[in-house]
Amino acid sequence: MSTRATTPAELISGLLEQFATEGIPVPAPPSPASALEAASALFTLAARSQTHVFSVWSDVEGEETVAGASFFILRPEAPGHEGLLGQDRQAVRQPLTPELYASMSQALATFTRRGHDAARPARGTVVATGEVHFVVTFQEGSASSTIAAYARDEKLRAAQPPFSTLLNLGAQEAAFLTERFLRLDTLFQGRPVVFSGERGSGRSTSLHAALEALPDFTNTLAALEHPRAVDARFGTVRVGDGTTLTQALRAFLRQDPDVVVADEPRTAEDLQILLHSNFTGHATVFTLEATSPEAALAKLREALPEAPVAPLILHHTRDESTGQTERSLHTVTQEGHVQAWSP
Repeated sequence: MSTRATTPAELISGLLEQFATEGIPVPAPPSPASALEAASALFTLAARSQTHVFSVWSDVEGEETVAGASFFILRPEAPGHEGLLGQDRQAVRQPLTPELYASMSQALATFTRRGHDAARPARGTVVATGEVHFVVTFQEGSASSTIAAYARDEKLRAAQPPFSTLLNLGAQEAAFLTERFLRLDTLFQGRPVVFSGERGSGRSTSLHAALEALPDFTNTLAALEHPRAVDARFGTVRVGDGTTLTQALRAFLRQDPDVVVADEPRTAEDLQILLHSNFTGHATVFTLEATSPEAALAKLREALPEAPVAPLILHHTRDESTGQTERSLHTVTQEGHVQAWSP
């Protein structure tokens, strides 16, 4: 372990040495003269090294306060990899003094404009380059503090579009869904969110939009057949021949996640475990092949006839002649009937 950095310049030079030791060539940014310049240099290093996520943190070990900066670079997954994605990471670490951490945390809050998003006051953002943006979260506890920066390149941003940009989804519906996922409270009340429709109708795109809308500091686990990108904020498992959806979901529930996200359940057992997940206090979101919202509800009731299933359904249809996707939002009445959502 290298010597603890005491100044902004030592922090950046120490990280450059660690990158070199790990065999990762990184062009050096200008040596910083202040904590604010060092904050800028951290994001420059992260973008140039293709860092997936980095953190600047402080913690208490015994009676001593320790602090550091940790960068994690993803190694490519093997072709056909199944299971948890994004776990093969190369680490670069540089310790720093608690005093330097204090000045860096203030500088990072300023540099990332912490609090500029009123809906997410513990978040900042940085556009490091035209291609790489960072979402930055600030988490503080009684004994520890962590500032984590998650890289979002063009591929990831395209993979997780906001609800407001989805084709043929009304502005009011998009705002409602965004708020519902951001707050999450109503998703814990036994009401799953189902993205229904036939294959190729845009269900998976809507599912990925839900991931974009989730709040920070949420323990989210996703089981997807075709993950479009790796998001370091979530645990994502690719399911297929080697890992079934039921296997992935059972492993998820042992970890007590806040949110469970899944691609289409293909067996009765898949669907049953998703619904049980929903009824045991996990916000549950999944796609479902169905020709109509009513058909989607019928499938849920057939899978778990003893339970009062009342999902929120975003149904997708695709015009065969134009290829255009239509999205319509539906709720279930107290009497158990599907009706169009209204504000």
